[in-house]
Amino acid sequence: MKQYAKLILYVFTVLIGSVYASAAGTKENPLWRTTDDVVDGWDWSLPAYVEPAPYSGIKFSPPAGAAFPVNQIAVLKSSWRECEPEEGTYDFSPLRKSLAAVPAAVHGVELHLYASVKEVRYSSGKKDPGTGPLWLIDRYRVPVIEEKVSAKIGNPFQVFNFDIYNQEYHRRYCAIIRAFGQSGIASDAKILIVYVHGKSSSRGEEAANPKNADEEKVLKERLSAWADAFGTNAYKLAWVGAEEPMIAYAYELGMGQRNGFVEQYLNHIPNPSLGQLLDDRGYLVVDEQCPLIKYNRASGDENEEYSPKEHVARFGPMESWPHRYRESMLRALQMRRNFIWSEYTPSIDIPLFCFTGLELGRTVNDAPDAWCYLRESVVKRSNYTVKNFERWLYQRDGEGSKAEAAVKIPVPELMQNHAPGYYFDCIARKTDKSSGNSNIGFALDDRFLGRTPAKVAVKITYHNLYAGRWNLVLHTKSGTAVRAVTAAADSTIRTATFFFDDAVFAADGYDFDFTVEADTADAVISFVRVIKIR
Repeated sequence: MKQYAKLILYVFTVLIGSVYASAAGTKENPLWRTTDDVVDGWDWSLPAYVEPAPYSGIKFSPPAGAAFPVNQIAVLKSSWRECEPEEGTYDFSPLRKSLAAVPAAVHGVELHLYASVKEVRYSSGKKDPGTGPLWLIDRYRVPVIEEKVSAKIGNPFQVFNFDIYNQEYHRRYCAIIRAFGQSGIASDAKILIVYVHGKSSSRGEEAANPKNADEEKVLKERLSAWADAFGTNAYKLAWVGAEEPMIAYAYELGMGQRNGFVEQYLNHIPNPSLGQLLDDRGYLVVDEQCPLIKYNRASGDENEEYSPKEHVARFGPMESWPHRYRESMLRALQMRRNFIWSEYTPSIDIPLFCFTGLELGRTVNDAPDAWCYLRESVVKRSNYTVKNFERWLYQRDGEGSKAEAAVKIPVPELMQNHAPGYYFDCIARKTDKSSGNSNIGFALDDRFLGRTPAKVAVKITYHNLYAGRWNLVLHTKSGTAVRAVTAAADSTIRTATFFFDDAVFAADGYDFDFTVEADTADAVISFVRVIKIR
């Protein structure tokens, strides 16, 4: 019974630890420390000179008086019904006024031009006005489709969409997109990302994957109209689907892509269209030749479903949410996203929120750090065992360096992409001296710092499960450096930081640049970062 109580206490500590553990300083912007130390919890701090990438941002509502070191973006919503109240009479003045009213403190705008909904009806009797013009019905008899309500999600509403594949609808839709392009609004520098909507049974007019060749032709013409309207700014356009053939065509047109469900953080494993691959050892690998990543196009996701009123039934008890929030934010960064919708969520984990805002939109050439999250899950699709979320720092097994998955965190069965019977994540890896695997090996991407000696900080977030000592072993210009960590067996999480003036990362490919090595005790490691120091 005592062992069970200890396990419950440890799981609770892991789930909430990142909420309260931050470095010295304000919660909004934890202060960077400049000397070796060990702090409680996860440490998401970055040097004060690190600023957000220019082409990046987060949609959120900051608490009054709070300041966050991130690019805040505003969401502007317009509709076909608003912009063409009468056929052939285009009025973009409300949208222009909204753009002009964007506060100077806001970095830029996420723009939506909705167009498919006739109306939304709620079980309460409330109705939402639609987004497509009603003259489509009166003049052209465009059919209206009563979309199926998702029993799994339990939506309390019913969406009624225009048939976007109807030729009269499609002809007029392409006309307003052409008019939008001629308005000049597309060249407004405030606009950073524009969702290219389809239709769906949910609110938000999400992807409409074609069911046949005729529908595919219509959707391709729809995307082409948007690309023509934006011209050289087509990289700001984000198609809201992630499946072939439409995503390939969107890339061909110079467009980007947006998902809306990173809360299910094992989704799209694998998905080559998003640069998400699995190698033959189960590691999640990023294909940086994917056009979305290679050309730094609009790449968005949404991590905002944390309302107690709405989302317990969809994701499970609130106690599990800090874990889901952390996995989701790190997955968005692993996918190389540059925009994220995170409404109402900063307070779940403020230091991680700030870290995310500073990391979005980075490449290996301008990132302030490289990191490896040593985790593991079993994905529903073919029961893949998936290892690690990584950004230019890679953990790989080798002789004497096979790292075991450790620290199981249960997840609700509502998590859609976990394989049945595997409703848990392992959020760490450990050495195993007893089997001769006393090392965990790490390879730094050869492009990140090159081979010349560099000034860096190495942060290692670890679990105190075994009392004793383990070491960080790293090469420097003057020889091998060993930094010791003395762990306890008190089931806490801590982060050790070590500074080096002349670290050398000379190994090729996945060969080890440095290791974590068991000494008098095994090491249990969750997160490792190599941070550039000016």
